[in-house]
Amino acid sequence: MAKLEWTVRKIRDFVSQYPTITVLTQSSPEFSEVRSLYAHPEIIPLAIIRPATVQDVKTTVSFLATNRIEFTIRSGGHDMHGRSMKQDTVALDMRLINHVQIDSPSDEDSENEVSTATVGGGILIGDLISRLQVHGFATPVGSVPAVGYVGWAMYGGYGAYSAQFGLGVDQIVGAKVVNASGELVEADEELLKGIRGAGGAFGVIVEITVRIYKVDKILAGMIMFKSDDLSMVIPMYNEGYRALAVSGLPPPLGVHQGVLNAPIPTFTVLFVWSSADLKQGYEWLDKIKSLGPFMASTVQQTTPQGCLEEADRHFAKITQGRMWTISIRTITNDVANVIAHYTRNMPSDPHILFDMHELRACSPSAQPKANSVFSARENHFVFEINTIVEDEEKLESALAWGREFREALSNTSAGNIMPSQYLSFMRGDDVNLARVFGEHISFLKQLKQRLDPDNVFNAAISYL
Repeated sequence: MAKLEWTVRKIRDFVSQYPTITVLTQSSPEFSEVRSLYAHPEIIPLAIIRPATVQDVKTTVSFLATNRIEFTIRSGGHDMHGRSMKQDTVALDMRLINHVQIDSPSDEDSENEVSTATVGGGILIGDLISRLQVHGFATPVGSVPAVGYVGWAMYGGYGAYSAQFGLGVDQIVGAKVVNASGELVEADEELLKGIRGAGGAFGVIVEITVRIYKVDKILAGMIMFKSDDLSMVIPMYNEGYRALAVSGLPPPLGVHQGVLNAPIPTFTVLFVWSSADLKQGYEWLDKIKSLGPFMASTVQQTTPQGCLEEADRHFAKITQGRMWTISIRTITNDVANVIAHYTRNMPSDPHILFDMHELRACSPSAQPKANSVFSARENHFVFEINTIVEDEEKLESALAWGREFREALSNTSAGNIMPSQYLSFMRGDDVNLARVFGEHISFLKQLKQRLDPDNVFNAAISYL
């Protein structure tokens, strides 16, 4: 209690010394709204500091580090495990630093319709895409616009565009970081390598430069299959999908299968075609629709921004619970049967959902990268078993369902289970650093010791 009271006094001193930096305490009128997280509504930080400029970040980090005040960093607040905030701890909320600057492409990049954009460390996926779209650009993103872009990209960044352009982590070409001394530094190659996979363990990322691509009209939407017999539908779809994959799937095609409570468990596929050749896109839409007993489709000509808005309609905005995850090389018949069994018995709460992301072999990210510590570099699927509920009374049974689901998947063929883990989906007590970073652990520990020997950024998700 004495430490808490001392910290409160220090924060008051900070407010009086730097009145232009927004600091919200638990008594502030806006505190509840700004504090709101996607999951874990029970977490109440001691204070929320909202820097609006890079200088604000430098000042804030210097104050927190000098006084050894523990703090978390929030870029979006959509983490399933609530790690952007911590009980009775200061939260550094980056969301006011959300600028987007499209850089002039080189002659070579211009011919390939590739450029770069410099974006603020607190921008959300939806805001980034809407601003890029004004200029006819897009970049790989996830499917939920409220997710913080930088946090999503740093730890991997799966999404519908990964087969064509690569994962979010491989779009990062530069970064500006406020280090443990409160100094602004341009990330060198070693720091960039650490950021690409281990995220904010080394400082507060105030700005990153990422590759962007000319993407205008696309085809996107949800395909729904008749789901009265998931034990038939899910294996059928995946058997057909494996056959298509053997023949070759084009990079512009993104398919993201899952089961939603809508209001009963319904097998769905998020379809995205990101090439200007829409005729070929419609042909692939017909192929995907033919993989099961087709029921309905919302797929239409749209934009990357429109795709985000459509997908967002299917996801809860605020919830409670946790995620279970596992990475698997191929959706074999055994795996498909496990999926069918557990989704058929999915708890009835409307927030519960299951889905999976895929990194395909054709992706630029599906090969070893010496400049990144992200280690999952072969074809695989990352499972999201979202045991999240609207009704708190259903939480315990939902968690038990998710735990059993994941255990059943882990008991399928051992050779089909990826050794790597996806850090963004793991709860802290489930993380195995050897499985997350593999051969890169030694490099990361040395980098951490060089850049943050006092562990100022101890709340970063990388757990170094």
